[in-house]
Formats: sequence, C-alpha cells, structure tokens
Amino acid sequence: MPAPEPHQLLPFLPVLIQLEDDEDSFVRETLRDASRGDGDDAALLALSLPQPAAESGRPQIGGQRISFSWLKSLAPRECLYHFRFYADEIADLAATLQIPERFVTGNGSNFSRIEALGLLLARFRGAISEVVNELAMFLDTEWGHLLNFDTEGVLSPESLQEYGDALQSSGVPSDAIWGFIDCTIRCISRPSRFQRQAYSGHKKKHALKYQAVKAPNGLIAHLYGPIEGRRNDNALLHESQLENLHYQHALRPGVDAQTPLEERYYQVFGDPAYGVRPWLLSGYPRLDLTPEQHRWNVLMAKQRIEVEHGFADVVRLWPFMNAWWKHRIWSSPVGCYYRVAILLTNASNCLRPNQTSQHFACMPPVLEEYFHA
Repeated sequence: MPAPEPHQLLPFLPVLIQLEDDEDSFVRETLRDASRGDGDDAALLALSLPQPAAESGRPQIGGQRISFSWLKSLAPRECLYHFRFYADEIADLAATLQIPERFVTGNGSNFSRIEALGLLLARFRGAISEVVNELAMFLDTEWGHLLNFDTEGVLSPESLQEYGDALQSSGVPSDAIWGFIDCTIRCISRPSRFQRQAYSGHKKKHALKYQAVKAPNGLIAHLYGPIEGRRNDNALLHESQLENLHYQHALRPGVDAQTPLEERYYQVFGDPAYGVRPWLLSGYPRLDLTPEQHRWNVLMAKQRIEVEHGFADVVRLWPFMNAWWKHRIWSSPVGCYYRVAILLTNASNCLRPNQTSQHFACMPPVLEEYFHA
C-alpha cells in the first residue's frame, strides 16, 4: 500500500497536535476510527506511531537516607527535635563513641555510622529495627563500663571531692556526700514466661528495675540493672556491690585506721528505706523527730529531688522508654535500651548542661573526657 500523501493527513491534524501531549490517547483515538471503518490509511498511521513505554511493575523507592549533609540541610530546631542533637553534635558523638565508619548488622545490612546513630536517636520503627538493636548492644558493650563506678572518669577521687564541695556550697551540711541514690521501675509488656518474676506488686505492672546514683554535675554516674520488677530496693543495692565499690574507691583524703568509720568514705544519700551505713546516709524516720532532725530531712529532701529529675530527663529525651508495650523481653534487648538511653542522656548533658548541673553550679566534663576507653 502506498504511503499516504500529505493532503490525506489533513483530517488527522487535530489528532496529531494532541499526540504531542498524549501519545497514548492519540493511538486509542485512531484505532477507534479504524474500527468504525474510516479506512486502511488510519489503521496504517496508528500502527506506524511509536508505542508508549510499558509501566514498570516496581514503584520508585522514595525516602531520604540520613547523612551528614542532609542533617545540615535541616533547620537546627528541626534536627534537635527529631534527633535530640544538632548535626555537628551527632557527627562528634558518632566519632567519640567509636562507631565503625560502616556499621554492618548480623544480616548484612550496611549503614554509615551517621545513619546508624541517627536511626538509634530517632528510634524509627519497621525494618530498620535491626540496626537500632545491634547498635544499642554495641554501645552498651563498648561504653557500659562508664556506668559501673568509673573511677578513672566521673568518679575519680578528685571528682568525688568536687561533688562534695558543690553540694556543701548549695546547702548540704556535709562535704562528704557526693551523690543521690534511688531506684526506678520501667514497665514492660507482659512476658510470655516467668510473669511472676517480672511483676511489681507496688506498680501493679510487669517491669524491670534499675538503681542509679546521680552526681551534682547532672550525670547519672552509676547505674545497675535491670533486675526483676518484684525485687525491692535493698536487694538491688546488695546485688550492685555499691558498698564494696565505696570501700575500695571512695576513701576520703587523709584518713587512716584511726579515723572513725563514718568519716572515712565519701557517701551517697537516699530515702529512709536504705538505712544508714558508713558510706550511705538517709533521712530520719518520720516518728518523734526533733526540730534538728526535721530540718535535716527537709533540707536533704530538697536536694534529693534532683535524682528524680535525672530519671525524668531520660524519658523526656527518649519517649520510646515510656512505650512499655513495645518492650518485649524475649524479643528485644529491653535492658540494653535503658542503659544506652542513660549514656545518651549523659552525652546530651555534656554538650548542654542540664537543670541539676546548673542548680549545683557543677559543670559536667566535655564529651571526649566522659567517653574514655
């Protein structure tokens, strides 16, 4: 069949114009004309046109990977809201924590250290929970020793004396008290096994329990746990070996065998349930108090509230710690989550001193000094 002459295409000119915008629509229109018997020329012309590309079966993958350049592109307030740190602070923290340049999970997923830390800080959900879990366990393994009476860092003899002086300057009637001890209960999802072990009769929930000592520089300087939620505070105190740690590492300068036992050691202060020991002081029981004893209780209660602020700071910075229904002890490293949250809260305080540090006028160390080998 001979090719159509130009004048034979004039009837199709409006359709050809439409072709420039919608090629597929023109083909459908022309084939419809051919089916109505408008001639072989229309069918030939339709078949000679280029066909539209077939749609791909896989949609385009969207989203944004976390990188330093992307973090810098965010408004500072937005970066702080999503990650609790500014972009430069995230980069410094990743380097200080000695996260590998390429963090590879057990299943082979590969992340840059900025991305891995960003996912942990933001606590995203879904398929990336693997990197969150493994990075949390990595940080707990590498830096968990900082929470176990770190005598070369925040609990060195010089630091203990600094804390005692700061507390005395704020109104504590002794320069031997260096911190405040308390326990916290973190609720968890009801476990499938050993439910009675984890059940707290006080809270009426399943939970894990931690013991912390907070220093006047705003850092949680010592953390022990988790243990089962049914255990009481004194059981946690005994298992933590905090007494032996004080006898070994908390001697005051200038003491000897002739020094009275209660004056030999730096001390922590707790509620009356802990009792009184050479290294631990507590408030007087609320029965038949003398005016002096009552004043002591009132004064120390005002100071001890700072340890409660420390626990509140953790869940304020990391709301996931309050999502107890996601804390399943047989499928997630639940205890590791809280320990790492404490480490990251301390890191935040090193960068931006918190309310406790400002109240006692006792500044925390810089980030690199806190995270030491």
